[in-house]
Amino acid sequence: MALLLGARGEDLLERRGTVELVEQVRQGLYARMANLSAGDEELLLLGVRDALEQELLAEERCREEFSRALDDADQAGDIQELILVQDRLRAMAAEHFRRHGSVTAYHLLRTAALDRLTAATLRMTASQMTDGGVAPPAGRWCWLALGAAGRGEVSRFDACDFLLVHGESEAGGSFVGFSSRAATMLERLGIGSRAGITPSSATWRGSLAEWRQRIVARAAEGGDDQEWLIRLADLRLVAGDPSLAAEMVNQVRFALSLQIDPLRETARRTAMLQSGFDFFGRLRTERGMFNLAVYGIVPIVANVRIMTVRFDIQETSTTERIRGLLYQGRIDVELAERLLRAWHCFCRHAVQGEIAGEIGILVDVEGLGEDELHELHTSLEAVGALQKIVYSSISGQG
Repeated sequence: MALLLGARGEDLLERRGTVELVEQVRQGLYARMANLSAGDEELLLLGVRDALEQELLAEERCREEFSRALDDADQAGDIQELILVQDRLRAMAAEHFRRHGSVTAYHLLRTAALDRLTAATLRMTASQMTDGGVAPPAGRWCWLALGAAGRGEVSRFDACDFLLVHGESEAGGSFVGFSSRAATMLERLGIGSRAGITPSSATWRGSLAEWRQRIVARAAEGGDDQEWLIRLADLRLVAGDPSLAAEMVNQVRFALSLQIDPLRETARRTAMLQSGFDFFGRLRTERGMFNLAVYGIVPIVANVRIMTVRFDIQETSTTERIRGLLYQGRIDVELAERLLRAWHCFCRHAVQGEIAGEIGILVDVEGLGEDELHELHTSLEAVGALQKIVYSSISGQG
């Protein structure tokens, strides 16, 4: 039975975490009960049970309220109504994070909000075009997210990258106005791309055939163009035709499967991204601030992604990709756990900063406690261990 429970990496990771948590709770209860009478012991256990039931009820209420807000986005009649819904969704996600501190749950809530708000905006855009006597796009099309939004790791709405794919028979011109109008409306919600990756740009809009041509051309160029192609591994459907989105994703995966040799140089550069430690093993800081994006989030995302691309692991989120690497035996259980903890550490600091209204992902090292500093150090060490594996298993192959 134990072998079956540990047969899959996810079961093993989750079971280990659950066992550790239950054991900690049990030991804590035993310590409290040691000096209690038999009657008081029972009262303590009943109190714990009641507290757990209240927590479950609170979680259920949170899910119901969030679901209602998402449904309100679907029913919104104009952008102003959407802004009000967005404020509610943002507040609920922030409150959930304050209560539980779960990065995964926060990303899930923010991604769900982004998807529904974007879909509602696209619906309004098409409706406004019709009302204005302009024919909206016809035929198949899909609005895809990439980057953090594609990986389902949405935090800030002003860093969401999108592209548009439409069917072969549809006139591309009909999507020019649609994409431009949609981008303008999304900007009113604070949804946009810092890098200009938006369907309002012709570079990020096209038919499936046009995207195929771009992918082939970029793959042939190599270098930065290949890194562009690798980033497309983050694609995820937000709105539109699911079958067309699947065709686009399969097209990207097929192109990447042909890039094994060129992939080695990209993997080498990724594995050699600068460490968060200086020559003396201290955190790299500038004026006392540690750049968590440069030394933490970007390296773990890039190295995990390059490995999943090389070994054809078809997951998009960083956490699921880490589990996928474990399932295939590319990393062991210990490193998988360390990487998951590192991801949570990095993103927890990022989310805390975002909720506080901070710009950028900088951590004041002097403001960290001893435990937090130790956690940050061990997290960076886990990323360094992964980079060594990337270098040896991909870029070092003959």
